Amino acid sequence: MLYMVECAFSDPAREQAWNDYYSSRKLNEVLAVPGFRTSQRFKAIGESTAPYLTIHTVDSLDVLTGGAYRGGGGGSFDQSYQSNITNWRRSFYGGLDRAPAIAENELLAVCDQPDQVKGVAVDFVWLATAGLDASAPRRGIARIDRTQAERLARTHRGVINVYAPMMPQRQEPAGKQPR
Repeated sequence: MLYMVECAFSDPAREQAWNDYYSSRKLNEVLAVPGFRTSQRFKAIGESTAPYLTIHTVDSLDVLTGGAYRGGGGGSFDQSYQSNITNWRRSFYGGLDRAPAIAENELLAVCDQPDQVKGVAVDFVWLATAGLDASAPRRGIARIDRTQAERLARTHRGVINVYAPMMPQRQEPAGKQPR
C-alpha cells in the first residue's frame, strides 16, 4: 500500500533548511515506525499548488493510528516549520505492495484523471484510493524519461504532474522491530 503526502512550503528563505530536515531527520523518524517500509521525496518540475510529493510504502492504514507514529514524530513536523507547510494533502492508495524506486535520471508522472489520458503512451499503474483525503478515486503513477516529460508538459498540462526525485528511495532501517 502507498501513502502519499503532498504539500507546499511558503517561506523561500527557509525552504532549503526544511528540505534538509524533511529528507533526513523527518524520514528517519518515519522509517523507524513499524509498518513504514520505504520513503522517497519528489518535487514537481512544473507549476503546482503542492510541488512536494513524498511516497511511502506502508503495511496498512493502521500505521497512522499507532503510538509509534503519533508519539515518535511521524505524525507531525518540527514546529519551527509547521506554519509554512501549506496545501497539505495525504492519501492511501492500494494496487501496489511497494512504491517504485525512481532513479535520479528518471521522472515520475502522476495523474488523477484517467479519462483525460486515454491513448497517451505512458504505462500508468492505476491505484485505488484507500483512505484519508481521498480527493481522487484513482491515481496513476508512471516512471518516465525527460523526453516524455517535456511532451506531457505540453500536451497534458494540469492533467499529468511530473516530479523529479529529490533523493534516492530510502528503506526502513535494518533490524527494525516488526509490527
